[in-house]
Amino acid sequence: MYYVKQLLIAMILLFGGNQIVQAHAIWIESNPVGIKNQSHTIRVYYGEYATGEIEKTKDWYSDLNQLKLNLVNSENKVELKLTDKGDYLEASFVPAKDGIYQIFVSHPAKELGGTTRYEFLAQSQIQVGKDAAYAAIPLAAHFIFQNKIFKTNDLVEIQLLRGNSPVADKEVLVMSPNGWSKNYKTDSQGKIKAEAIWAGTYVIENSHMADQSGTWNDKTYNKNWQGLTASFQVK
Repeated sequence: MYYVKQLLIAMILLFGGNQIVQAHAIWIESNPVGIKNQSHTIRVYYGEYATGEIEKTKDWYSDLNQLKLNLVNSENKVELKLTDKGDYLEASFVPAKDGIYQIFVSHPAKELGGTTRYEFLAQSQIQVGKDAAYAAIPLAAHFIFQNKIFKTNDLVEIQLLRGNSPVADKEVLVMSPNGWSKNYKTDSQGKIKAEAIWAGTYVIENSHMADQSGTWNDKTYNKNWQGLTASFQVK
């Protein structure tokens, strides 16, 4: 019986390992509106938002709990110090001037999933004051949407870009705080319009798998997966 159990576990890891990783993502949660000279808190989670699964940081895939959280505005780029809170990683900063602050993660996992390299991307945007000055977010792909707290029943327009180009005919998963989720397909301009039916935090996600060969930490891979997330607030 012991042998059978061990064999089953091995088969799950061998044939289902990639799917287990792909079902999870990192995402950033933060108030989209900040106040100059006041501390602003940012949290990074890992799990499956659609089903309410939040992994303990000690159980995060590969070396994800060692990721770097970066901030960029119109003047500079800095790495924010993260503190492990058990269920999430937390950072804070004090915005010294008005403008738009881009918060982001770009972390290729140290370990391969089979022969697939996994890259986790997450973004957030914080508006301080009315100044619209900002710096472009340095991610391979990113979302654009209005930076505010939305109201219930609003339609949230979201655009997906890779580089500076809109990404058409691709799925964007919108996950609500109460377990409802829906896949939308981007139009020719890379846009979707998502219903904000309930109050709370929504997480949006796009996954991109590419045929790509290379060596990563002395191991060869033939596919590269990128998972991109962002979040918005509804009241």
